[in-house]
Amino acid sequence: MNNEFYLSDAIEVIDEILSSGGEFRMYPKGTSMLPLIVQGKDSVVLRRSAEPLKKHDIAFYKRDNGQFVLHRVMKVGKNGVYTMCGDNQTALENGIRQEQIIGYVAGIYKEDAPLNESSFKYRAYIFFWCFMPYRCSVRFVKRAIRKTGRILSKIFSKKD
Repeated sequence: MNNEFYLSDAIEVIDEILSSGGEFRMYPKGTSMLPLIVQGKDSVVLRRSAEPLKKHDIAFYKRDNGQFVLHRVMKVGKNGVYTMCGDNQTALENGIRQEQIIGYVAGIYKEDAPLNESSFKYRAYIFFWCFMPYRCSVRFVKRAIRKTGRILSKIFSKKD
């Protein structure tokens, strides 16, 4: 039995739930919010807010091309336009308008245990990981280590 469905098939129901003040829990797919949100393990609770999003909030929104995305607010423009980025990405997405925002992440569950967003560990994660030069450096080092490992593997496998 397949329990999967496409968000585009359920977005009207999700929108209705959020518009009436309710919450919607979803299990995001993809890797753009790693290392914080892991596909198949973690879930998020969405809510709607009358207030504009703030820097470092996580938003669920719909791109102009129809794709649904869960990314973090990196910057709030003076005209209310957001700059977004997944935690596992370095390319910023500019020009996200308020009307594209479906909801914001009001809670994160790590394998069904609620993540304490006021904890030191989470605040440190936000402080360091949302600082783009640090994120870019970490990603560069990880790629260099993987590449070095592949090269060494080829060298040592040829000698066998």
